[in-house]
Amino acid sequence: MKRKNLLVAMFFSALLVLACYQPLSAGWIIKSKTTSEYESSWSEMYLQNNVFKMVDKDHIFILNGNTRDLTFVNVQENTYWKGNLDDFKNRMKEFFGKAMDQYSAQMEEAMKNLTPEQREMMKQMGANNPMLNKMQGTKTKPPVVEVVRTGEVMTIVKRSARKYIVKSDGKKMEEVWLAENMISKKDWDPKIFRELAESMRMGIASTEYEDSEQYWKLGDKGIPLKTVYFQDDYKSVDEVVELTEKNLPASTFVPPSNCKEVSLDHIFQNMEE
Repeated sequence: MKRKNLLVAMFFSALLVLACYQPLSAGWIIKSKTTSEYESSWSEMYLQNNVFKMVDKDHIFILNGNTRDLTFVNVQENTYWKGNLDDFKNRMKEFFGKAMDQYSAQMEEAMKNLTPEQREMMKQMGANNPMLNKMQGTKTKPPVVEVVRTGEVMTIVKRSARKYIVKSDGKKMEEVWLAENMISKKDWDPKIFRELAESMRMGIASTEYEDSEQYWKLGDKGIPLKTVYFQDDYKSVDEVVELTEKNLPASTFVPPSNCKEVSLDHIFQNMEE
């Protein structure tokens, strides 16, 4: 399944957006790029007065931290859905509940013709699948997460950034370069974004350390200007390439005028493609 498109992109961009809000008379435009051995991509963030928008080549996402309204836009289809965070959370639970029921029925049918040894192997594969554990609500032992503040500092987009290292069970998962002490919580409540991020990660495979309190607190320390992710032999880099302060009109945070409104079910169906 193509799960990476909207949800994963938003989750890994979230700390950047969350951390970038300060007491402002103007808004922010934050341009960043993601690179790996296999691909590269871009994204743009717009933030002002407790409202933010994330844009990539396929999607636009808008969250109003004051009203708890959110909007998903499918750029390719020229469609959008707008609703409330509380309704979205409930619908997410329903969606993944149905997906789990379908998966269980398919597994039961597939296992009818398997040997006892093959059935046991399939059960073990399911037990070790983090996505299924999330969908089923299975409790797993949380990893030991450590966030280390180092003495290394470098300049990124004309700002001083300090290196932090994130470890999970002793293994390095991320190197995060933060521009420290640039956050004003009174202008952006991190709780609503965490609430959204956790609802959107429901059923999505994760490396678990990202759900920890220590990891979320890292986002309170400053602006992440560069993050290097390590996953076995795979490495990817998120980096801010331009950070601009300017007044943003209200029209910045509304769907494009040529978009047609669709149901949330339509949005969920696209997640499965």
